[in-house]
Amino acid sequence: MVGTALVALCLALPSGEDVALTATGAPIRQTASRPRLLVLIAVDQFRADYVTWYGAQWTSGLHRLFTQGAVFARAATPWAVTRTCSGHASIGTGALPSSHGLVGNEWYDRDERVFVACTTDPAVQPIGLGGVRATERHSARWLRVPTLGDELRRQASTPPRIVSVALKARSAIGLGGRGGDSTVILWEEDSGTWATSSAFASTPWPYVVEHITRHRPEASRGAQWDRLLPLSRYLHEDQAAGEPTGGQFPHRLVAPAGVPFAAVWDRSPWSDAYVADLAASLVTGAGLRQRDATDLLAIGFAALDYVGHAFGPRSHEVQDLLVRLDQTLGRLFDVLDRSVGPEHYVVGFTSDHGVALLPEQAAAVVGTVGGRLNPGAVAAAVDLVLRTRLGRRPFIEAVNGADLYFAPGVLDAIRTDASLAAAVTAAAEAVPGVDRAFLAAELQSSASTTDDTLMAMRASYMAGRSGDLTVLPSPHWVVASSGTHHGSAHAYDREVPVVFLGSSIAPGRYTGATPLDVAPTLAALAGVALPQAQGIARREVTGR
Repeated sequence: MVGTALVALCLALPSGEDVALTATGAPIRQTASRPRLLVLIAVDQFRADYVTWYGAQWTSGLHRLFTQGAVFARAATPWAVTRTCSGHASIGTGALPSSHGLVGNEWYDRDERVFVACTTDPAVQPIGLGGVRATERHSARWLRVPTLGDELRRQASTPPRIVSVALKARSAIGLGGRGGDSTVILWEEDSGTWATSSAFASTPWPYVVEHITRHRPEASRGAQWDRLLPLSRYLHEDQAAGEPTGGQFPHRLVAPAGVPFAAVWDRSPWSDAYVADLAASLVTGAGLRQRDATDLLAIGFAALDYVGHAFGPRSHEVQDLLVRLDQTLGRLFDVLDRSVGPEHYVVGFTSDHGVALLPEQAAAVVGTVGGRLNPGAVAAAVDLVLRTRLGRRPFIEAVNGADLYFAPGVLDAIRTDASLAAAVTAAAEAVPGVDRAFLAAELQSSASTTDDTLMAMRASYMAGRSGDLTVLPSPHWVVASSGTHHGSAHAYDREVPVVFLGSSIAPGRYTGATPLDVAPTLAALAGVALPQAQGIARREVTGR
């Protein structure tokens, strides 16, 4: 549990008074003027219960957020397919995946018969930054709803400046939007090259190039990652069941032969620190908050996702990564306090999803046996039913995690035969590790329901991109051959925090928000609307 002093401070903060605090705890005078800078922070794979599990280890930026901000501690996502791309796009737009269209990290294109990454765009040109050649082509071509940054550009009387930086292209674009004048959207390619594309710039931005040239991630090659705190401060067992063999502290940042250094660096606190330092440099470089406009700085931190996948949420690695992220955010807020002024910026903080326990630990921790779901077994079980009922021919064209895509005509045959539909779902649900199975007809239906899981599955579904049959893994079962994963409708994947911090925010403990509400709340503070959002402005914390 979180430390007694931290809990007491959180509970003592007013839930409705017009009060805000600086980093030292001194009151800030409230102002009704629009903030000069909106800061949108998404930490990939931040489970809601990390605050109560590990909050006593934090003393800086995370501590400031959760003790001085307006805190919605368990803000469950209304969508069920909890993946990075869908989550960041929902945070950036305030809209459900069923509306914005980025239903997963990738989906199967039935016309081209290929898998399509959610931000891939062959029509754009890659632009490497820092004198290194880029190869990946990304844009917001598949995004169907404008982001907060897009609406700021469209509605603001004075054109804003928009900066979005993240390790992952799908995070930077989901938070930043389509780009335009005075917009910087950049990410790290799998190779380690920092890049953008012609969708967002015609030539590299000089101040970005200067920073990246002077600060190379490779400078940390060979560095050693050890625990920052004394061993006694860490909860749970190190090198517990399911964690990588030989993966205990200290970790040295050295890539095995044939593996890019970026793959090791991404899964370390150095990548979070780099993203924060790059973002801080762009506050000045891009001229944020220097004019009569409300600018936007969006930042996606991804190290927690990489570390959590490999080591699990109870690991010492996750705890230490959060301790270091706490310090990284503290330094970032110090920069913003000095360069913008604590009374002139507002932070919206949340996450795209949580994560399951390592299946090997589930029985001991929660009393439920976990496991690893094999999508191929689901496909084989469904295929057997279809062959028995419809004859011998190809029935399943593609499998993408928990999604099955049927061959042309198969879904129509299932739609017109209720007994066949029942047999297909029953076969899928009989596979070990499958909790429920959903056919497209059920997910497309507008029939009223009180089934929260079904509603969340519908919020994740888009015809033409989502699978024809989707399975929900049983609790603490994951679609992964090692480590752990997310992507389900279970609480551990859907519950994340939502926090607002700033002089125009009333601090305290609140309930009722979702990550969809972050962008509309920040938009309301800037005096703009998000007409296509399903989220709402949380006026109980802004008074607007």
